[in-house]
Amino acid sequence: MDDDDWISVDPFAPPPPPATPTSRPPVGTKCGRCDAIVPVGMAKCPTCLTSVLPGQRTVRIAGGAVRLVFRGGGRHLDVPRGSEIRLGRSSSWAPEASELLADEDTVSAQHATLDHASDGAAWLTEVPWGATNGTRVNDRVLEPGSRIRLRDGDRVELGPEVEFIVRGIAEEPREAAS
Repeated sequence: MDDDDWISVDPFAPPPPPATPTSRPPVGTKCGRCDAIVPVGMAKCPTCLTSVLPGQRTVRIAGGAVRLVFRGGGRHLDVPRGSEIRLGRSSSWAPEASELLADEDTVSAQHATLDHASDGAAWLTEVPWGATNGTRVNDRVLEPGSRIRLRDGDRVELGPEVEFIVRGIAEEPREAAS
């Protein structure tokens, strides 16, 4: 290298302006239902399991029933409008659900009820005396005896090992009188 290749630097010159940050690719989008961030490339919100794909519609179940789709094995229960179903292991207390839940040790014999009102609203209530391992809807813990209105895509946990997704609620039903 000879003297012509050197660049002279003024030690008293101000430093160059900082480089402008390059725009980062988007991390995700906000879920329209629960405001959680849905990472790019995911079809469902990781928090509430709502579909974020354009054009996705609510799953409609024949007769306007609400379908409880249990994790694994394709098991489900349908709850017709105007009826109530009890969720638990006791065959006398929860005859419809006990066959699905009989071997689930983390589900109480009498755990919760689901009321599918004639107006289309669906309400989940943990039994007033409490379920041993609790009940959660989208990670929100239910207080014994309190009820919560369900929406299409809600994730319900009966204790730590049993989970189902609510399907078939077509539109936002009116608030039911308490």
